[in-house]
Amino acid sequence: MSSNQESASRWLSKKIAEAKGAYISASLLTILSAGCFVIFCWYLSEFAASWLNNGLLQSNVLLYALAFLTGRYIFAHFASQFNYKAGNIIVSKVKKKLYPILLNNSQLDSVAGTLYVTRISEDLKPFYAFFIPYAIASVLVSGMLLIVSFWMEKWVAIALLVSLIVIPMQMIVIGIGAEALHKKHINLFLRYSAVFYNRLQTIAEIINLDNFKPQYRFLSEKSKELNKATTNVMRVAILSSAVLELFVTICIAIVAIYLGMSLLGIMSGPSYGKGYNFRTALFLLTLAPYFFFYLRKFVSAYHDRNKAVASAKLLMPILNENIDSTPTDINEGLINFEINNLNFAYPDSPVKVLHNIDLKLPLKGLVLVKGISGSGKSTLLKICTGSLSVQEGVVSVNGKENKWSQQWLRANSSYMNQFPFIFDGTLQYNVFLEKEDKSSQHPEFLDKILAKKEDGWQTTLSHNGKQLSGGEKQLVTLARMMLHPRPIAILDEPTANLDVDTIEIILPQIMKLAEDRLVIVASHEKMFDNVADTIVNLNWGEQMSYE
Repeated sequence: MSSNQESASRWLSKKIAEAKGAYISASLLTILSAGCFVIFCWYLSEFAASWLNNGLLQSNVLLYALAFLTGRYIFAHFASQFNYKAGNIIVSKVKKKLYPILLNNSQLDSVAGTLYVTRISEDLKPFYAFFIPYAIASVLVSGMLLIVSFWMEKWVAIALLVSLIVIPMQMIVIGIGAEALHKKHINLFLRYSAVFYNRLQTIAEIINLDNFKPQYRFLSEKSKELNKATTNVMRVAILSSAVLELFVTICIAIVAIYLGMSLLGIMSGPSYGKGYNFRTALFLLTLAPYFFFYLRKFVSAYHDRNKAVASAKLLMPILNENIDSTPTDINEGLINFEINNLNFAYPDSPVKVLHNIDLKLPLKGLVLVKGISGSGKSTLLKICTGSLSVQEGVVSVNGKENKWSQQWLRANSSYMNQFPFIFDGTLQYNVFLEKEDKSSQHPEFLDKILAKKEDGWQTTLSHNGKQLSGGEKQLVTLARMMLHPRPIAILDEPTANLDVDTIEIILPQIMKLAEDRLVIVASHEKMFDNVADTIVNLNWGEQMSYE
């Protein structure tokens, strides 16, 4: 196992402690559930042996058996509730840490950010809600049943013990290859989801340019590649299930044959020559399938572990992003903001996105960054948020350069993507975050959204706010920026793809923001030309003018 894999596994393991209370409660309930099943089997074997050997129907014994069987399912139900709660607790804490990073990290657009929240972090939930509980239950229940089996009949216990050792080992061998397949599948899913979304957004342009067939072939090839990766993952899952069932069937057959031959006197047992205890044989034979109950679930959930490890590798670089320690004076106000001789190229790319940029930005007012698509507007905005590190040139805030200024900009700028990021949660949470509810003081333009929502502030939003239109997402994000003010507000194409009515609402609010802070807007809209205090023109990364 590589060090990278070890670190991902270690990272996942550390998170278990965050829900240890729920896991302990679930484990106790699981033991009670298993204990009830053992007693159920004991009474059931007594009832069956009495009926078959003596022709007696002991109804009271059967009632005891049914009572303990009911207890088994009740305790198991509540155990599963605690396990699911544990998964929710851990994933919610991961999301809570992930949200502000995605909100301020403009290297990821809203599509990628949504996938990280909805797909990658959600891949962790089955690991914590199923794989870990089944692993714990397999150890606890199997251990309990082995003790009972050794006490009743050692050869049955030895057969069960051998299977307990062999099955997990063969699953680990299969899992080594499965983990690599899961990682490839997730990477393809992330990459192609963004590609599919991009083509969907530009479908009108594709049709107008009569470029539909080439795009169809392109998407078809990507879809086949993603389907192939999905099929490979499913093949491993089917293989692991088939191998598991083979081992389980063989083991139960061995136990049944041994008990049967002992009863017939063909194979010596502890009661050979004395008359074998039929009730004991029924009891052990009934317990044998239950011995594999949690082990089966554990193995079937093993692919959840592989998904979680693959997802953890993608989450860890974001959650553990190496940022220099925060300066003690990070909260000082904005005195001046300058960019000098800035050149920028993305890693592993020889092409410079920005060339010789020189700007002296005001302390407040509206700065408009103009230029055709691909001119470097978004890159310049990301540098102004502190999301991108500058290698050539100087970004200076209050006379302090690059590292300090990057940290200051991270902490003191708010950013609105062209496709805003909406959290999973209520509308109220998306606007006010964790601040005290001040819904009575919300911006008036939100009333238009509230009037459409039956649950008002408690409207649940998910999957990057699919319950909202594009304009409504922009308004929610704008309200968030206004209610959580920072010295610099940065908006990338805030009016793109919006209707005229929504633009008429957003534009005055942006101008209002610029009254007491620096607002930097990248836009093609000509309406900003008339209200901007400063205009920066870019053309293929070069600064054409600065007014």
